[in-house]
Amino acid sequence: MENKILISEDETKIRQLVASYLVREGFRVIEAENGQEAVERFGENEDVVLVMLDVMMPVKDGFEACREIRQKSDVPILMLTARDAEHDEVKGFEMGADEYISKPFSPTILVTRVKNLLRRSGAGDMSDVSAGGLQVLYRERTVVVDGKKIITTPKEFDLLYYLL
Repeated sequence: MENKILISEDETKIRQLVASYLVREGFRVIEAENGQEAVERFGENEDVVLVMLDVMMPVKDGFEACREIRQKSDVPILMLTARDAEHDEVKGFEMGADEYISKPFSPTILVTRVKNLLRRSGAGDMSDVSAGGLQVLYRERTVVVDGKKIITTPKEFDLLYYLL
C-alpha cells in the first residue's frame, strides 16, 4: 500500500514539483490549494500519513490549518514555507508542526526529511492489530472491543496501538 501525503501549497508550480518528487519515491499525493481545502481533504482521507503545509495561503493560513488538523490527529505535519523568521518557526511548532523547512529548499533533502519523519513517527506501518476481543483498526483509527466500537482520543488510540 502506498503512503498517502497531503500537500497544501497555493503556488501550483511548487506543489507540483514537490508532488512529482514524492510520487517518484512511491508516495501517493493529495493536493490542496489553501488551508481550508487542506483541512477538508484531511477529513476526507483518514489514511493520510503526513501533511505538508505552506504558511502563507489564501482562505486559511498554514498555521491555522496545522492547529485544526492537530486537534483531530497526531499525523506528522511538515511546514514548508518562505517565512523563515525565528518567531514564525516557533509559532509553527507551537501550532503542532513536527518539522519546519524554509524555502528555497532542496527537493531531495525534503523527500529525505519526509521519509525520516515517517520512520520516526511509525506512520509507514499501518497494520491492524488485535488481542483477544480487542481490535485496533489503524487506518480507520477505531478501537473495537467484542464487536462494539469504542470512542478514543487520538492520544489514547496511539498509546493503545503502541502497546499492542
